[in-house]
Amino acid sequence: MSHELATQADGTIAMAYRAGDAAPWHAAETNPQIVEAGASIDTWAEAAGLNYNVECRPNHRTDGTAIPDSFYIERTDNNHVTGPFIAGQWQPVQNRAILEVADDIRAKHGHDIITAGALFGGAAAWIQLEAGLSADIGDGDTVTSRPLFTVRHTGRDANTFASVQTRVVCNNTLTFAMSEKEADIFRHDHRVALDPEAVETALGLNAESFGAFVSSAKAMAARALTDAEALEYFRAVMRGTEKTADGGRVIHSEGVRKAFAYYTGQDFVAIGKEDESDAARYVSARLDAIGRNVAAGLPEDITAPPADGINPGHDLATTRGTVWGALNTVTWLADQRPVKNRGTAHNVASNLFGDGTGGALKSRAHKAALELMTA
Repeated sequence: MSHELATQADGTIAMAYRAGDAAPWHAAETNPQIVEAGASIDTWAEAAGLNYNVECRPNHRTDGTAIPDSFYIERTDNNHVTGPFIAGQWQPVQNRAILEVADDIRAKHGHDIITAGALFGGAAAWIQLEAGLSADIGDGDTVTSRPLFTVRHTGRDANTFASVQTRVVCNNTLTFAMSEKEADIFRHDHRVALDPEAVETALGLNAESFGAFVSSAKAMAARALTDAEALEYFRAVMRGTEKTADGGRVIHSEGVRKAFAYYTGQDFVAIGKEDESDAARYVSARLDAIGRNVAAGLPEDITAPPADGINPGHDLATTRGTVWGALNTVTWLADQRPVKNRGTAHNVASNLFGDGTGGALKSRAHKAALELMTA
């Protein structure tokens, strides 16, 4: 299969989600396991493919002699190398340790595990809980708080414990990557013992940070955007190269054109492609008109009607023509329609852990939205 979600010994994908919740967006391809609410961490570990340990092994020269202070990280169950080189005081943190922290927190605070899994042959794993905190932004637009734990077996990356609103790998009504809320992330760099109490203390801010987020989201939903402001927002976030066509017409980057189309619920086909749509040509012409400060048609004038499954919720009162809508458009695009689609595994890792293209894009989107709110 084209994705790189870890595969278990029996051939199943190393991912599971809570029964009764919506299936992940990649479910048709990966067929993840379904776990009953409140199940034990043993059940989650088996279903999500987290029943493995890692150990540090010495690197060797070609003549077979060990290289001083040089190690690699290997899964003990199948000998898959998850980290080719480490040095210094790096200490493995096993998946079981993270599961036990999650189990302790859910027992004390009423959380429930909702997703878990492993990526890239087990080089990274995650466990996510749901805190039972939710709030209505308005018009059926609801956000929920979901603490996310990641453990890395690469030798390079820190483990992270974060307070986020995103349900990992799906639920694009609201998407915030970890990197968008840096103040709410607790990092563990593998060079000191993992302190469960420190994790709990960090997540103790969850309710407070969620309340601040809800206030911010409501303010964004109440802040209307002009066409020109929306264009500048997408230019700042999506970036890319702009071209000038004959007659001085500006052709914005594909990322900007995509974002603007999805902002109004339109599907998008790049200009010049054989299956280019009327909506794609309309979007490009409309953006040029907006950039020239020329009167442009309203969204209702688009020649093609909104497409099913394109940026769900774009037409809610809270999102239509607002900062909140522009922000959610970018997060949906990052997860579902990346400008450069490198496959399921890359997209999941990028958006889940917030350190790849998708995470960087969401971080810029959040920063630009906050700047609009203070403009």
